[in-house]
Amino acid sequence: MIVLIKSSIKLLIRTKIIWLFIIITPILSTLILKSNTDYTVYQDELSSVVELNNADEKVAYNGSKGDYVVKVYDASGSELSDYLIDRLADSGMFILCRADISEEEITDEFIRDHIEFDGNEDRMGAALYITADFSDKILEGRTAEALTMYVLSDDARTDAFESELTLQLSRMTTFRAGAAGEKELVEGLKYLDDMNPKKDVISVDTNKTTKLTEEQINQKAQMGYAFSFLTLGFVFVGFFVASGVIKEQKNGVFTRVNLSRTSTLTYFTSKFVSVFLVSVLMTGVVGACSFMLDMNDMGMSRGAFLVLIFMMGLIFSSLSMFVGIMLNDIFSASISSFTLWCMSSLFSGLYFPLDDTSRGIRIISSLMPQKWFLDGTEMIFVGDNKVFGMLICITAAYLILTISLGGIGLKVRRSTEWGVS
Repeated sequence: MIVLIKSSIKLLIRTKIIWLFIIITPILSTLILKSNTDYTVYQDELSSVVELNNADEKVAYNGSKGDYVVKVYDASGSELSDYLIDRLADSGMFILCRADISEEEITDEFIRDHIEFDGNEDRMGAALYITADFSDKILEGRTAEALTMYVLSDDARTDAFESELTLQLSRMTTFRAGAAGEKELVEGLKYLDDMNPKKDVISVDTNKTTKLTEEQINQKAQMGYAFSFLTLGFVFVGFFVASGVIKEQKNGVFTRVNLSRTSTLTYFTSKFVSVFLVSVLMTGVVGACSFMLDMNDMGMSRGAFLVLIFMMGLIFSSLSMFVGIMLNDIFSASISSFTLWCMSSLFSGLYFPLDDTSRGIRIISSLMPQKWFLDGTEMIFVGDNKVFGMLICITAAYLILTISLGGIGLKVRRSTEWGVS
């Protein structure tokens, strides 16, 4: 077996393109882990007020789990309009996405075009247009002229939003008489708000899911994208080993190995050992790149990080090698490797969470190795000591399955070839 391993390693070292995956993918993953990005798609509870960059920005993606989204065109930009938006959001029933258009030149055509776009190209429950002189009109008691509400869906919650809006406007109208100006009115309304009983929301976790902080949610999302790039590298490490096996079968090397009384399982195991050694090498490159990172920002130690990467990489390089050998064609093996990477990353939840998808999708997700390692990062974040025991069992299960099926597959393929000849 030692001779087989040495010959496989020599062939891999001479393959120049494999070094591209061994070096570039760890560097790309490191750059992702160094980025300081907020991944709101992973957050269970988004802010009830979302500030838009401009009036043209879509709001459909800000509603998680069917939230009622309202787009607000705020031409006032005043304390009173800010107070109104905050109060509507504090009700807890709506997500308000505010576009500050106080510096824009507002015309009827401007509003009409944007509302038409919202109705046809975006998704929201309603839209609000707050006029530039909103505060003056409220203080004068001309509430009906201060803003306009556009209903853009048949959602039954529109009635609740309209009622809440009417309530807040009536409060402003009621207390405007005793206020000398906008500032006094806002202060008076806030004083009354402070006198109200405080709402205390207690979340009860019934499905034993791990609860992460906002920082840990961002760390998990960054880790998911880093896993995606690293998986690509490990998958193609397996592909290059498989391509060597395919060439050896076509050139009669595998036949000579069998004639030397070396079993098929031993031959396949030698290829697995080659994959193991290259995975160690690539993990070492990841470890060298990790010195560019602040591990405190990662939420785990460098050792735990590298153990995660190595076990996940070993699984994928072995799977890729197995699939490539079974196909017995280099072109088909390359396509299958890329497909394995794409589909496993998609269904494992590396790019976006799958917690609210159908039961069938969640079952498929549970078959993807990355899903378990992503869950493992959560367990590390919260200090669960069972994480490495779980991941070792997952890794062992995948490797045993791969080695067993690989050896059987080679025997079946070889028997078929002999039968045909």
